[in-house]
Amino acid sequence: MGIPNKFAVISDARSGTSLLTATLNSHPEVVCHGEIFHKSPKDFHIKVPKEEVNPEDLLSLRENDTEKFVELVYNRPGAKSVGFKMWRSQNSEYCDKVLADESVLKIIYERSNVLAKFSSSILAKETGVWNVNSGAARPKVLDKKLSFNPQQFLTYVNRHENLFKLYRNKAKGKVLDLSYLDVVGRGFSEVLEFIEVSNIDLKPQKEKLHSSSIIDRFEDSDHNIIIQTLNDINHPEWIQE
Repeated sequence: MGIPNKFAVISDARSGTSLLTATLNSHPEVVCHGEIFHKSPKDFHIKVPKEEVNPEDLLSLRENDTEKFVELVYNRPGAKSVGFKMWRSQNSEYCDKVLADESVLKIIYERSNVLAKFSSSILAKETGVWNVNSGAARPKVLDKKLSFNPQQFLTYVNRHENLFKLYRNKAKGKVLDLSYLDVVGRGFSEVLEFIEVSNIDLKPQKEKLHSSSIIDRFEDSDHNIIIQTLNDINHPEWIQE
């Protein structure tokens, strides 16, 4: 196949990236690693065989020679396109380098409904359920109702907006600006075309964790303040996704 295309999914936690990356990885021409800069070694999600390099050596390489580490990640013989996902908080220096590297195809992947992202983040931390594979049962613990803190939410919104503004300002070369709802609504064809692989029908590899009624993730007593807060920032539509 020659030298594979290199791509990176640049995003943030609880943005729906697992749906995208796991599904891309089911494509026969694609190797899509997970969070290669995740702080926890057990959550690397790097598809490098142990016989090639053992996990301890891989962690050491990541910490001591980032360039060589990423080179190893991209060097997947037989693939037509190879990528990974990361967010800036995991390694700001290398994230900025990827954004500036015109040889890397960038997918800036945003969950534009920030109330959905905010609530998903809290639920994941409180329940310990981060993803559910396709076909698996949805854990009942995800029905937990949340309390809404307006100031905490507004701080989160500000951080989100600044992060994605930075991504877009720093990105050079070919960039695909994509949202979670783009993928949910239109499928994966646009992404497959962008990373230059065969456009085949892919089955989503992750289940949706929550209902489309975002406001119902919170205690009923918080609904009025949620609506007021969303109206104040001109995003009343975020009660649904």
